[in-house]
Amino acid sequence: MLYIISGKYKGFKLNSVPSIRTRSTSHLLRKSLFDTISDFIDKSIVLDLFAGSGAYGFEALSRNAKQIYLVENFFLSFQIIKKNKIKLKLKEEEIKIFYSDAFKMLKFFNKKNIIFDLIILDPPYFSNFYPLIFANLDSITHDKSLIVVETHYKTLLPPQMDNFVFLKYKKFGTKKINFYKKI
Repeated sequence: MLYIISGKYKGFKLNSVPSIRTRSTSHLLRKSLFDTISDFIDKSIVLDLFAGSGAYGFEALSRNAKQIYLVENFFLSFQIIKKNKIKLKLKEEEIKIFYSDAFKMLKFFNKKNIIFDLIILDPPYFSNFYPLIFANLDSITHDKSLIVVETHYKTLLPPQMDNFVFLKYKKFGTKKINFYKKI
């Protein structure tokens, strides 16, 4: 069962995606991530690019993010995100949900001049498009933006991708959270 760990929606049970195409991030990992970046979340604009159930985004909103953008290209996941939005009674200005390809949306955000404080990337494990994603993040971030990437623990990401440098990682079982900042 997925639920929101902390903040104004603490304890809220999120609908999750009943599919082998998705994997839920553990509560321990999500809690540790958001405890690590807690000072960074307040009033931030957050992009969850491979949103799945939207758990990362909803957790950020619960912890006082100003606005979340959730992008998902698996229709069942997209529907679950919309259901969770309705259950939480969120306003349009708090959450934007997109059923689309991640790369198309990066271009869209660039065209609309949307700048994110925090970008969370949880693409399919062992995908090899991290450099391509990072190449499209420069124009939608500012100097203090933080990029968080969930990977399999054996995945080694480069120390620098485009204009972003690796800061640190945290490992949780078979998952790893990687932190990057703009240089």
